[in-house]
Amino acid sequence: MDQTNQNQNNTIWDENTVFDYVLSTFQAYVDAMIPQSPGLAKLYGRIQYYGAVDLSTAEFLILTLDSYPYPLSLPLAKVLNAAARQYLYNQDEEWVDPEYPDGLYFVRMSPQERFETMEMLIVPENITYFPVELGMNAEEIISEIPWLNKITLMGYYSEWSGYGSTKLAPPTERVMEYFPISWKQIGYPGPSLGYRAARSFDYT
Repeated sequence: MDQTNQNQNNTIWDENTVFDYVLSTFQAYVDAMIPQSPGLAKLYGRIQYYGAVDLSTAEFLILTLDSYPYPLSLPLAKVLNAAARQYLYNQDEEWVDPEYPDGLYFVRMSPQERFETMEMLIVPENITYFPVELGMNAEEIISEIPWLNKITLMGYYSEWSGYGSTKLAPPTERVMEYFPISWKQIGYPGPSLGYRAARSFDYT
C-alpha cells in the first residue's frame, strides 16, 4: 500500500458525487454506533427496531459539522476512509488495495472494523497516511473525531427525525410532522411548558 501523502483519488468530483461520498461515509459511521435492533424489536415491539440510518442521523451529523466556521464533513469523511484504508493494510501487509474509485473504504468495512478504525484515529501518531489536500493538519481534524459520537447521539435522540420532510430546511422553517421514533423508544413524553415541582420537603 502506498503510505505517502498522496490523494487516493485525483478525480475532480462534482457536487453530487461529493455528497454521496460524505453521506455514505457517515451513514456507515452512525450505523456502527446505533444499528438496527431486530432482537430488541422481537422483545419489546417494532418501535425498537429502528437505527440511526432509519432516523436520518447521518444528515444531522453532516449539517452540524458543516455549521462550523470551516466545514468539516468532507475532511472527516476523507480521514475516516483514509484511516480505513490504512487499517486494512495494517491487518495484512500483503493486502492488495482494490483502489475503489469512490474511495469508500470505511463503508465496505464490518461494524467491528469501523470501531477499530475509529479507535486507531484517537491517536494522531497512528495515522501515517493523511490526505494532504484538506488544508488542515492531522491533529486539527482528528481532534474532532470524539465529537462524532456525541453528535450522533444528539441527532438520534433529539426531535430531528420528527421534522420529517422539513428537516433539511432552515431551523425557522422546520415543522414537527410526527412524534420522533427515538422518543417513543425511550418513553420520553416530549417537551412541556412546565412540570410540577415540590416546593417544600418534610425532612423528619
